[in-house]
Amino acid sequence: MNIILTGFMGTGKTSAGKRLAKRLGWTFVDVDDLIEASAKKPIAHIFAEHGEPVFRRLERRHIGRVIRGDHQVVATGGGAFVDPRNRTRLRATGVVVCLTARPEVILKRANRSPGTRPLLAGTTNPLGRVRRLLAVRAKAYRQADLVLDTSTLSVEETVERLWKVLSPHICPSWEYLLGHAPALTRRYAGKYVAIEGQRVIACGQTQLEAYRKASARLRTGSDTGIYYIPLPEESLTAF
Repeated sequence: MNIILTGFMGTGKTSAGKRLAKRLGWTFVDVDDLIEASAKKPIAHIFAEHGEPVFRRLERRHIGRVIRGDHQVVATGGGAFVDPRNRTRLRATGVVVCLTARPEVILKRANRSPGTRPLLAGTTNPLGRVRRLLAVRAKAYRQADLVLDTSTLSVEETVERLWKVLSPHICPSWEYLLGHAPALTRRYAGKYVAIEGQRVIACGQTQLEAYRKASARLRTGSDTGIYYIPLPEESLTAF
């Protein structure tokens, strides 16, 4: 299972996705980062030099690879979910969350990193451009499993909202995790724990270390999850 964060630019997909992945003990994947690494150039340059159709082909290719993975928080570009093929693939691999925000908020956030938003390049009316793109994408965005407006939310608040909605449904071992949060935090804060049913069977400084320690103790067909236990200073409400 994966958690996919989609939605318009400036809604917090990357920043919230990284923090959510760390809390879950999952891998964070940014599709735009994968595209830039493979093309060896920023997305703005891909748009300028090759056009949007080339970028969309690269996007489809990398999404096709990403969905083969598991236990990932995946952040997609703002237009990825509009493509019917991408949408079908992403919905089949996990829960899709669409982050939204008011046009004025989106533009304000986008202006913090000028030159990196190719769809706003060259326009004399960027706010109008944002509104038009939102209108075009609205139907696709509504097909997400969950829609969250981040206009008035900090990154931490966004993660908390997502955590409360998603965590109970990811794995039954969450019941143990949530029910024993204070004790687990006191003992394992800053570490990864492997939980099988109603018990912790291993812990480690990294997800891989916890997995290796747990692998020899796992029962066939057991419900097991590996989760990061936040340090107290990393979150005001760890669970």
